[in-house]
Amino acid sequence: MPEHDRPGTRPRRVSPLTAGAVVAAIAALALTLTHHKPAAPVSAPQAIRSALHAPHVAQMLSGSHWNRAVVGQIDPHLEQVTFYSGDRLDAAVALRAGRTETQAIDYRQTSVPYGDWIAYQPAVLAVLCALFVVMAGVSPWRRLRNLDVAAALSLLVSVLLFQHRYVDPSLLATVPGLGYLLIRCAGKALGAHREPAPSTPLLAVITPGLDPARRVRWLRALLVALAVVFLMVSVSSFNAVDVIYAVMEGATRIVHGVLPYGHMPPGIIHGDTYPILSYLLYTPLALVAPVNDIWGSVDGGLGVAALAAIVAAWAVFRLTAGGRPRASAPRPAEIEEAGLRAALAWLTFPPLLIIVSTGTTDGVLAAMVLVAILLWRRPVACSGMLAFAGWFKLAPFALLPVCIAPLRGRRLVAALAAIAAVSLPLIGVLVALGGIGGPADMIHAISYQFSRGAQQSLWGALGSTALQPIAQGAVLGLIAAAVVKLRQEPDVAWDRARMAALSAAILIGLQLSAEYWAFLYLAWVGPLAVVSLLADSRAAAQPVEARAAIGSAPEPPAAIAA
Repeated sequence: MPEHDRPGTRPRRVSPLTAGAVVAAIAALALTLTHHKPAAPVSAPQAIRSALHAPHVAQMLSGSHWNRAVVGQIDPHLEQVTFYSGDRLDAAVALRAGRTETQAIDYRQTSVPYGDWIAYQPAVLAVLCALFVVMAGVSPWRRLRNLDVAAALSLLVSVLLFQHRYVDPSLLATVPGLGYLLIRCAGKALGAHREPAPSTPLLAVITPGLDPARRVRWLRALLVALAVVFLMVSVSSFNAVDVIYAVMEGATRIVHGVLPYGHMPPGIIHGDTYPILSYLLYTPLALVAPVNDIWGSVDGGLGVAALAAIVAAWAVFRLTAGGRPRASAPRPAEIEEAGLRAALAWLTFPPLLIIVSTGTTDGVLAAMVLVAILLWRRPVACSGMLAFAGWFKLAPFALLPVCIAPLRGRRLVAALAAIAAVSLPLIGVLVALGGIGGPADMIHAISYQFSRGAQQSLWGALGSTALQPIAQGAVLGLIAAAVVKLRQEPDVAWDRARMAALSAAILIGLQLSAEYWAFLYLAWVGPLAVVSLLADSRAAAQPVEARAAIGSAPEPPAAIAA
């Protein structure tokens, strides 16, 4: 009889914490040894002199009281000289080969960095903050959930500092909030399950005279009103971010039968650094309104950003209020109210309206990841959805290992087949447009994301770039710990709130350890934090129990490991 089959013996199990620590240490060491900064085309003093002698720069800097110039490398051929007045950003000049001006931006000429000015108004932000607290907060106030609410609100500080051109303070201001949410989400996902302390939603406390059914009607009306506001503010924006121009220009190239990589207009630097699906999904818009430069219309892309936020709100509702109710077992008003509060907490997350008004594709990515969480109990469909999202932006590929970790046998093969079924047609598009070298062209263009220099660098703001490989190794350790945990305890993957927390922790880790960070990336983690930390999980569990009571319960957790 094998030893592990004898009574009283158990197979030896690897601790998730130990596995994560080992992987983190090995990865940090390897990344530290392989990390190197490419040589700059010219020295920093030479780059500054070239920038100051460029034709448009002297006029652009007139009236500026700049007292500091910082030189950063964009790629092996491009350098950027950034001029500051104290901590405030005044202007930036991109130089090719350290001498020729290719782009110059005067940041003092714009009231907002990008997005619609309405979304930055103090009154608008104050209303959104108040609604967010009402939708997500609880009573009594001494509850951990209220600390989660405060951490989420603190992220608005980073946005406002960036609006006023305080770039490095903006980056530093985001660390406490995101760091706290990372620890909270990782603890909820991988720690022991604990029921939250009894509490009452703040909305119920301030509306004691309303029964749940009436509150549901008011919340539905507020949801519709906010959806209209998002659509109106986004499509009226005159200051879209360069990302939407890049994907629309790439989509226009595809419409003309040209692979975007290496064939983009010169206006957006490295506008071809995204996976092929980022451009492919916008081709229907490019057919109607092609974009060939930064003067083209991206109104369609702005509308897509607003619709993505609304789709994400629907997914948050489904995740927190359970599945679609049946006629024989309608959803209780208390459960629907909990789902609506969660959806509204996402839409009133104060940075969101600003993010959506930029037209960025990050909201689309957030909707894709939420749909994947919604499908988590169907691992084959979830794997396919995460692969789809990864071909849109790379970050969701980091979630695939934890998605397939609980699977064995035929389910694992089916999940891998789903990933292949999503990937092969996209590889076919690359070959069809770019020939046999099309996939290599995409990989070469995307590799810029891993070697880029950046003005908005958290590690540059901290002045500790040597610690960045250690942080990146820690993220890989977190993924390894999660894989071991889910491999040993596949039933944990049945809890979608915990999987939302795990996804949030991994995505936050990727953001904090990356070379470049922008507040637009808050869209990735905002809805996941709402689902995992700011929603009534007990209410969300009730529809599952109700379906079990009428004989239509979902597949048991053990089936995941079958």
